[in-house]
Amino acid sequence: MTDAQIERLVIDELKKRAVTFYDMIGSRDQNIDPEPEDKTRPANQRARRNRFRGVSESERMTELLCRGEFNPYESLPPLKVSLKDLFRFWWNRCVSQDLVVEEILEDIFSYFTELMRPPQKKAEEMDMTLDFEGLSDLDQAA
Repeated sequence: MTDAQIERLVIDELKKRAVTFYDMIGSRDQNIDPEPEDKTRPANQRARRNRFRGVSESERMTELLCRGEFNPYESLPPLKVSLKDLFRFWWNRCVSQDLVVEEILEDIFSYFTELMRPPQKKAEEMDMTLDFEGLSDLDQAA
């Protein structure tokens, strides 16, 4: 799938399920007011349950993109989009590539810097052993 097709698929799923911005940011158990600007009816009459059953953002995207019925207890349900296409979409549209590459390169540099660092000498430790045989000689002298 192309990036445009993935974007269209997500938007179509959002429209089909009548998901609002407040569903996206609201808690799973929270009542949602889909039209907070509407002052003709009281808020308690407009309120409804959140459209999502998932708690985290990734669970909510899985719920939108899964094939068939969403099961929150299934760790990797089959999706309508391949993981490769989703990663490409994320890389092309959702992140600042320069910052991600810079952070990855810094991590790689730090890793190899630690590998090349000369081994540290162990700090001298105080002798913490006790010689009980020597103590018995002291007790007899006293």
